Amino acid sequence: MNPDEAAIRRVLDRWAVATRDGRHDDVLAHHQDDLVIFDVLSPLRYTSAARYRDSWESWQPDARGAVVFDLEDLTVEAGADVGYAFGLLACGGTLPDGATFSDTVRITFCLRKREGQWKVAHQHVSKPIERG
Repeated sequence: MNPDEAAIRRVLDRWAVATRDGRHDDVLAHHQDDLVIFDVLSPLRYTSAARYRDSWESWQPDARGAVVFDLEDLTVEAGADVGYAFGLLACGGTLPDGATFSDTVRITFCLRKREGQWKVAHQHVSKPIERG
């Protein structure tokens, strides 16, 4: 693994740990302010880190105890100033009423290297639609 691929993995690992630990101020620390995020929940498209952050209270589950938020099967590629990563994201936990939840979604990140630092420019979270 080259140094830029390792740096991208560290950025994404920090994102996952900050999210899992509920450290909201750190979740988007390595995201550009003017990024675009496609998420599984409405409104589906966020056009800035601030808009995405503002939506958290309306959809984040109020989990108790240990939370699962783990990157799995992550593939990372890095060029001189653009990189990408894709894989799966396992999510889960226990709600205040004791009910548990778990899900696995697909995740893709596009990153840019500016002034020696990798920042997420695009994040895409999706889930297949089950057809009956």
